[in-house]
Amino acid sequence: MSDVQRSAYRQPATPSGLEAIEKGTLTWLDEDMYNNLNTGVLEQYLEEKNLQDSFEISHWDTKKVLIGIAIGAIFSGVTAYIGLKIGLAVSAAWYVAYLLGMALKWSPSEVNISTSATTGATNASIGFIFTFPAIFLLAYSDDYIVGDGHLISSVDTFQLAFIGIIASMFAGFLGVMYFIIFRRVWLVEDPLPMPGFEATLKMLDISSDVNSGAAEAARDSLKTVGLWTVLTMGFMFLIDYPLMWGRKISGIPGSLADWLAMALSGEDWGLASIYTERWLHQPSKLADGHAQFGGITPYESGNIFSYTFLGVELSPTLLAIGWFMKFRVAFLVNLGSIVAWFYLVPLVVLLDAPVYDPALGQYVEITQYGDMSSLPVYPIVQWKAFFTVVRTIAIGAILGGGIYGLLKMAPTFVNIFGDISNAFSGEKSEEYVEERGWYEWPLSHIPIFMAIAFFAMIAIFVIGGFPVLPSVLFAIVLLATTFLLGAIAVRVMGETGIEPVSGTSFIVLLLLLLVFLNLPVGLSKEESVLMALVGTTVFGSAISMSGTVVGDYKNSLYIGNRPYHISKGNIMGVVPGAILGAGVAIFLSKLLADGSIDLLAPQANAFAAFTIILAEGQGDWYALGLGFLLGAFAEWATGMGTSFGLGMYLPTPVTFPMLIGGAARDWWEKRRLLPKVEEIRLSEGSEASERSRALMLLFTFMIAAGALTGEAFFGVESAILAVSDEHKTEQEYLPDSWTDTYLDEMLGVEDDDFGHVLTYATSRIASDIDEGKPLSCEILPSSVVCKEPMSIKSWWPQARFAGFLVVNVALAAIIFVLFRSAGIIGVNPDSEGDSEVMDAEMAD
Repeated sequence: MSDVQRSAYRQPATPSGLEAIEKGTLTWLDEDMYNNLNTGVLEQYLEEKNLQDSFEISHWDTKKVLIGIAIGAIFSGVTAYIGLKIGLAVSAAWYVAYLLGMALKWSPSEVNISTSATTGATNASIGFIFTFPAIFLLAYSDDYIVGDGHLISSVDTFQLAFIGIIASMFAGFLGVMYFIIFRRVWLVEDPLPMPGFEATLKMLDISSDVNSGAAEAARDSLKTVGLWTVLTMGFMFLIDYPLMWGRKISGIPGSLADWLAMALSGEDWGLASIYTERWLHQPSKLADGHAQFGGITPYESGNIFSYTFLGVELSPTLLAIGWFMKFRVAFLVNLGSIVAWFYLVPLVVLLDAPVYDPALGQYVEITQYGDMSSLPVYPIVQWKAFFTVVRTIAIGAILGGGIYGLLKMAPTFVNIFGDISNAFSGEKSEEYVEERGWYEWPLSHIPIFMAIAFFAMIAIFVIGGFPVLPSVLFAIVLLATTFLLGAIAVRVMGETGIEPVSGTSFIVLLLLLLVFLNLPVGLSKEESVLMALVGTTVFGSAISMSGTVVGDYKNSLYIGNRPYHISKGNIMGVVPGAILGAGVAIFLSKLLADGSIDLLAPQANAFAAFTIILAEGQGDWYALGLGFLLGAFAEWATGMGTSFGLGMYLPTPVTFPMLIGGAARDWWEKRRLLPKVEEIRLSEGSEASERSRALMLLFTFMIAAGALTGEAFFGVESAILAVSDEHKTEQEYLPDSWTDTYLDEMLGVEDDDFGHVLTYATSRIASDIDEGKPLSCEILPSSVVCKEPMSIKSWWPQARFAGFLVVNVALAAIIFVLFRSAGIIGVNPDSEGDSEVMDAEMAD
């Protein structure tokens, strides 16, 4: 018994599945396969089956791959905008590619290979979304003034773009190459569950139905996906589309849900006290009928809600991810959030912990940020605690859990490191099939490309103007961290469905700044910061490619594709994706930094703040070390320490919906699925009951797939429209700032009362000067900067809504034509009525 490998991920195989494996009758996309996902037994069986049969199924079609690349490259720019807007790299590119492949009657193999190129193109520029904007924030944003100036005096955009884009291409290739050697460990021998992949797999299953002529099964599945896509988009329209332009909320156009919340609120309390811009949150007192600071409770020593923040984002995507996670994994992610928001954040506030303030150049006790009589004013103390102390602990927890987890898996890696040794010695991998070709990308190419990437990185940074020595050091750090931290990031993705690109990128930034700032490498402080941030951008693109290729490998295993073709598709998608995605991200970064557009950009702001702290020599090593120990302990206790660390890194509105989704699935399986399956087992036998179980579970996967699709589509459309909004505005004159002198003379505010300026600026000044229009005001050490939101041209809201309707009608028409030509819709259904899936669900 001691020799049996134990796993936190592996599920028990079903009797029917084991019997089919023993007989060799189990095949791709059948019911026994769906019932045995992530069992390890199934994956090892399919790996052996694919080695024999995939050469007859997995075929490369350059034309179809180029179509996938084109879709991914176009959406890489849209992904950049969404990533900066909400902090998540959401993209509908792969859905578009899947739907197009099905409409054109491509085989599942062709769809999978083509979309591997699509995902490669959309992920090649992730570093430019999360890290690169920090350069522009540090150079131009008033939020990141250090003393009397900025940490970065100027930015040569062309120079940095050249370095970042070309280096990201090589790093993306490296990320794909490295994870060839982890495929067998995490997808075959001890398969990571990768919550959410089931929706992708089902889409491939639908492709199989369409291609083989069984359009009825595809029609039923597409009806479910389509219905829930429409419902999700309708829901997102109600809570997110800016309908209320005439009556702005918090200075911006409000959605119907925002308007309703305000309508059902009084001066101090009401629905707006618990609902603000897609978030249901803890009660917060209103100010003149408006939610304060986005619904977040301002600090008051006697108010327990000002010591934490609890909320739920109304996001179908997050609920769907929780459904795929199931309760255990979702709970472990939330355990990190619970520790952060119920213990660590309140503890930091209660202890009045000092945090470093770069604008003042000194440490400030955290409760002073909630004191309106002192400077600087930052009334949302709990979020200040989270972004400074707790997120540093979370980064340490991700690192500690990941490294300890890798150490625990050392015996599993023995064979893998043997493969690496063979690669360096020039021997052929066992995945090469004589007279048939490569089943997997040749391992012998890995050391060759490592050498190419090493010298390419040095050449790129030297041509870009940096000295040789730091360029060599960066190349070494990149080769090492892409392998080690990339492994940690991919494991987190395998556990939770979310890859912590920004979390692991923080560690790389820390390493690079420590090296460049403390060793005599010939760099000034400004050059060190620039090179570290550009280098971290390159790393982010590398591990993002690692995550996407492993996800594509996961699906290819279940449909009989060769990993060689998946690797090739991802590699081909890197170049156009890096160019277009990075170009859009750089353009938006400049607008973000100079205040032309209003985007959340949480990762970019976090990197900017973290860089200032490290560059000024004020890193919180105790918090980082504490986090490392917490993550290692969570890994030892639960086997999922990296998930725990990721939960600490996320706010509760993001993690709580996952917990709700996971709990809902467990409840549904226990109260609805299992009783029905048991009833069928008693009346029709085990085989029929397992088949019904698979069908009912697949039906829920289709609902989740529709939720993911709907929010992704709506997000893409919102991004395009939001960009258009920026060009349909007209600025009305308003003074740029109010200085001490202005306040003293015009408002009678004394210097020692300067902390009250925020209240004056948003009420009295707004009322006296601009007839009550809300202002966006910010307190600086010597003045208050207030900006009036630019007013939208009178005809734009109606034109915008008309465009929104036209786009969706056109999209629906295009899909209808394509699917009708493929025989998917517009065909009279058989007289049998509803599908078995629907029959099973109706019986509940």
